[in-house]
Amino acid sequence: MTARKWRVAIIGSGRMGGLIEDELPARGFGMPYGHLSAYRAIPGCEVVAVANRGEVRLKRFVDRFGIANSYLDYREMIERERPDIVSITTPSFARAEPIIHCATHGVPAIYAEKGLCGSLAEADAIADAVRANHVAFNWGALRRHHDGYRQLREAIARGDIGEPRHATMWFFTDLIKHHPHTIDVVAMLLGDPAPVWVQGSLVNGDDPRVASRPRPEPTYDTASHRFLPPDGHEIADPHVDTFRVGYATGAEATFLPFGKFEVDVLGSDGRAMAWENGGHFGVRRIDAKRGTVTETTFTPQGDSPTVCTIRDLIHALETGQPTRGNLDVTLPTVEVQFGIAQSHLEGGRRIALPVSDRSLHIPGG
Repeated sequence: MTARKWRVAIIGSGRMGGLIEDELPARGFGMPYGHLSAYRAIPGCEVVAVANRGEVRLKRFVDRFGIANSYLDYREMIERERPDIVSITTPSFARAEPIIHCATHGVPAIYAEKGLCGSLAEADAIADAVRANHVAFNWGALRRHHDGYRQLREAIARGDIGEPRHATMWFFTDLIKHHPHTIDVVAMLLGDPAPVWVQGSLVNGDDPRVASRPRPEPTYDTASHRFLPPDGHEIADPHVDTFRVGYATGAEATFLPFGKFEVDVLGSDGRAMAWENGGHFGVRRIDAKRGTVTETTFTPQGDSPTVCTIRDLIHALETGQPTRGNLDVTLPTVEVQFGIAQSHLEGGRRIALPVSDRSLHIPGG
């Protein structure tokens, strides 16, 4: 029997679309990383077209990667090419519209980069469109598909550290584009409990940690209830200071603006850790009755997280089963993101989730 061929289209011809490979090592676990190279690593996937709003960047992309069909209007691409899978790698402020269009115009599967969108109102509209049209959906919180983090999640779920009670995450980054990684991986390791509250603050523009960056911090405009990009920029993605999240299970997590992507999960009988941005995974179990300590480490195996994300989408298309990064696990992370901003705007008070105000707009990258 001939294997099914999957027609793929990409909206957005930037870093995650394919150019990010220029910044990363050519080999090693985690590669291929960009969408185009990952599709090309999977037998049966064919990238048939790419769309981008800017002609110069689009031409550079198609010339570089030898793609025959290119479009300045993604709607025309969807209508003509009828893809099975669409990757949406635009900036998050320009992501909701193409997700909704694809979902309502016959695309069976969508792989959307993170952050998801520019507001919770947009997130609600995305959820309605994807669910109503039974679209398979994954988003780019890649550690959910990373074998090292998945082995750690399975160890916690087995009870290797007892009952998980608190996670501590270390990373200093922006709210919309990169904090989906931290919020999602903590939720995954804790077993995806529902977040019920969040409390935190954003970084002021004169903070030494951001004052010298090429793109200044955005400003908040009360009249429009949105964060405004600095002059000459499209993106208004504030950096985040310390924040905390509480979950329905009683577990809590603290996110600290230091270090380079490290997480500890403390349980009643031990701890699980993912250190050095995926360089070390381990579990330390304490048996208080016997007075013993057992340490186990994990080594990631298999395909890169991007390849696994796509394979997960294909599995959903073939079986009808939900993806690992479906909307039920994506949307709580989005609630936390906008809850952090709302907490900051209200003086750092604790915000109940889901956030009642769905209108705050943050045009992230």
